[in-house]
Amino acid sequence: MRTSRLPLKLATATALSLLAGTAVFAESHSMAKKGGEITVAIETDVRGFDTVKGGVLGQTGEIVMRAIQEPLLGFDNEKNEATPWLATEWTVSEDQTVYTFKLREGVKFHDGSDFDAEDVAAHYTRILDPEMKSASRSFIASIDKVVATDPMTVEFHLKHPWLALLPYLATTSMSGPIPAKESVDADTQNRSPVGTGPFRFVEWASGDRIVVEKNPDYWRADEINLDRITFRILPDTQTRFASLKSGEVDVIWTDRGASIVDAEKDKSIVTLATDGAGAATNMLNGKREPLSNATLRKALAHAWNQDGANKITWKGTRPFVTHPLGTAKDCGEANYRHFDIEKAKEYVAEYLKETGKTEVPPIVMIHTTTERGRELGSIYQQTAKAAGITINLEPVDQSTLVARTFKGDFDITGWRIADGADMGPQLYAYAKIGSSYNLTGFNNPELDALADKMRVATDMEDRLNMQCEMVSMMNDDGSIEYVGGGRYYAFTTLRVKGVPPPYRGVVDVTRAWVDEPS
Repeated sequence: MRTSRLPLKLATATALSLLAGTAVFAESHSMAKKGGEITVAIETDVRGFDTVKGGVLGQTGEIVMRAIQEPLLGFDNEKNEATPWLATEWTVSEDQTVYTFKLREGVKFHDGSDFDAEDVAAHYTRILDPEMKSASRSFIASIDKVVATDPMTVEFHLKHPWLALLPYLATTSMSGPIPAKESVDADTQNRSPVGTGPFRFVEWASGDRIVVEKNPDYWRADEINLDRITFRILPDTQTRFASLKSGEVDVIWTDRGASIVDAEKDKSIVTLATDGAGAATNMLNGKREPLSNATLRKALAHAWNQDGANKITWKGTRPFVTHPLGTAKDCGEANYRHFDIEKAKEYVAEYLKETGKTEVPPIVMIHTTTERGRELGSIYQQTAKAAGITINLEPVDQSTLVARTFKGDFDITGWRIADGADMGPQLYAYAKIGSSYNLTGFNNPELDALADKMRVATDMEDRLNMQCEMVSMMNDDGSIEYVGGGRYYAFTTLRVKGVPPPYRGVVDVTRAWVDEPS
């Protein structure tokens, strides 16, 4: 058996470093002041906190989730390894298919109930149940079953060795944070979440705000400084930025190039930035006409101008990418289809010859009603027109976009491949035939077989090489177009301290404090 364990003092230091992203933050935490409250502006409302009913969180939802619920493990992003959190230690069977976790004793949910192995097992069993149709299932489908062997011990049985298990048990997206089983059973978790986190839910006024307050019974209560956090829903980028400058809000997340450039020049604003994996994308629906035609998808891939989007929308604040693996692996060009209008026209001509049509049928792109969504849609509309393709734009709210994308009710949709410590599960889910996350309709047996081989690889370098191979095949297909790479920004007022750079694009305000000027 393999054992992984950290002494309590080391685990504490690692946890602080984990939450902060840097050791410097861990050291400065000792200077934190207790009390006060802050307002965090987020772009969109949360769809819900129930792992089934809520669907996906997105970056803004994950910001709120981190305050309320916690995952089984932490993650040290500097060392790129999982660390103890709600689980204190774990062992691994020799064949790497059974992981046994010992849970932290004395942890309470916000409703006063005890955190135990039944909560963990129930959470993952529910996600894995095909009848539940959880959007998270495809990402963790390598897990066969999760069993509570005693109140403080839980076993994860895998279908095969899976190197991504520990990073996925540390994620704060929808599958990672553990809810109270009683709250899920009572069907109240989606709108009134109950977790073990440092803040407990108070109220949610849809489209306006979500309020949380300090959890006095938190198992790491000495680390929590704020009494209250209000998450204000401000979809308009300019309004969010203006609210930060005026002091109406204290923290914002944004990817708007103009706001980022202005904020970096403003001495009254603190800029926090990180580079990571993942990418903003356009997804082309190959499951229905006319984009079920591979030639037309390739035409559109060459009609997309990532450089133009970077200059116009991102103002040079995001990297140009040919793959979503970030710094974990350099996949090179990976068959990326660069912006080339003449090449796009050639594929359009080939498409018309193949189909006998005289023109390309109009294509509808759904995008968010945000300024970013409108701008990126307009860029694509103009470049596609130059290639002889008409794109009609349909702005929808974030919740509608997500729902329609999962239902396959789109031709082109704006999307995001989320950052992650291991991009393998996402690539697998996007490429695997029959996966609920195969949003573009990949139906390539060779890619499918490669995805299976990558998933069971026990050597990380082999796994990464196969991920690059997968990306090359996916790029060649033209179904996923990169809009910009994984560089993430958050901004705070000077009075807010202790907010780390936005690892994975998510702002963590759980250990923040307020230092009012004297």
